[in-house]
Amino acid sequence: MKYKMLTLSMACSAALLTACGGGGGGGSSSSPEPVTPVVPETEVISGNILENKTLTSDRTWILQGVVNVGDGSNRIENLADITNANNVTLTIEPGTNIVADSDGTLIINRGSKINAEGTADAPITFSSQLDDDFDGLGEWGGIIVQGFAPHYAPGSNALCADSGFCNVQGEGGDETVKFFGGDNPADDSGVIKYVRIAEAGKVAVADNEVNGLTLQGVGHKTVLEYIQVHNNLDDGVEWFGGTANAKYLVLTGNDDDDIDFDEGYKGNIQFAIIQKNPSATEPQGSNDPRGIEANSSDDEAVKATEAVLSNITIVGSDITSGDKAEPAVRLRGDLTVQLHNTVISNYNGDCLRVDNGQDEATDVTFNNVFVGDCGTDGDFFAFKATKDASGTGALPNPAGQDTVSQKAGNAALAFDAAFAATDAAAQLSVDVVPTAVANGSGFTFESTNYAGAVNPNTAVADRDWWSSWTLPGTVQVP
Repeated sequence: MKYKMLTLSMACSAALLTACGGGGGGGSSSSPEPVTPVVPETEVISGNILENKTLTSDRTWILQGVVNVGDGSNRIENLADITNANNVTLTIEPGTNIVADSDGTLIINRGSKINAEGTADAPITFSSQLDDDFDGLGEWGGIIVQGFAPHYAPGSNALCADSGFCNVQGEGGDETVKFFGGDNPADDSGVIKYVRIAEAGKVAVADNEVNGLTLQGVGHKTVLEYIQVHNNLDDGVEWFGGTANAKYLVLTGNDDDDIDFDEGYKGNIQFAIIQKNPSATEPQGSNDPRGIEANSSDDEAVKATEAVLSNITIVGSDITSGDKAEPAVRLRGDLTVQLHNTVISNYNGDCLRVDNGQDEATDVTFNNVFVGDCGTDGDFFAFKATKDASGTGALPNPAGQDTVSQKAGNAALAFDAAFAATDAAAQLSVDVVPTAVANGSGFTFESTNYAGAVNPNTAVADRDWWSSWTLPGTVQVP
């Protein structure tokens, strides 16, 4: 059995050299004691966690099978069921490593919380038990968080709470199908901060994989910041309804979409680096590797879906070329989305594709978007009808097209060592503060005068916000 963390304990320090027999005058030629590697203790977590528990950083934790935190995922038939839902908190100390077996999946059931708050110097890591590195793909399940925030039924735009108590079934296979949803936008599922999730996305059944981080009906009091999802076989982060905002995401090597939201999600996302695997030539699963995907079309239409995203960097690779050429951003159907201060490069499909809504024009706004190396013919916009459109829907006409620009010659964009876009068009003449989705959180976007996830001003001390805590070598600046 192999583990991914090896701590070396020095037998003696220079200050104790004499005690170790390595000096002290007298001409002794004895050598210091050899350094002995110390393998951390291991402990298994499995089954249902029904009382508060802390995962400490002094050992490696083995996530065995599907682990449920709390039992609040059961069907709710009356108010007492909500009140009595298990209020269990799983706390994970900074620097803790959790390795999962092939069936490992962590589910935070509604009514319970995860308190995984690492630091830049001591991030928390979830990965596979199967190997010593972080290069696997789909080797375990992932993390699923469920809450009592609003959810809208696909195809009907009906708020689940309108019909009584919410009992929405999640996806991910029989072992992970639990109930989520409610009527509390301010629901609190805890904190996920300075957390790295690698090698997940196991296929449960055909077309039903587990995302790296799945957010089902998660409320806006939940803190989601400084999160990396690397080499997930399905999406990096997907929101199913809910109101959870997010900042500082690093999404690398994921085989399907990186940011995906639907089913009435109402939220805000700022600062995200998205990079497809530079070494892969095609998806490993039955996937469409887009950077951002939002679907509200055909039988999955939910007009309530609304999001504002700002300061996103999206870089594709050969995985998005050839027969699998995909748009970097695809916004489908009756939804409302704003995309601000964003750069996109190296996508052989369209950089921006917007599909029409079935009943009305898709409400999309682009503001200060700069693209390069898009599409084999240099086109970077595509406005299209959905495959099942009846003809009643209006073709989209996104606002802000005049603030979308393409690099001369459709060349790839340039980045510095911190992954900041350095082309002049990515430097803005004024500060931009997008207006956030009013989801009750009071979220405020940070003011920026640049496009992309990283500040190109080298004098700004904290512009390189991602490199100290992400998995080494997983972000590869073009």
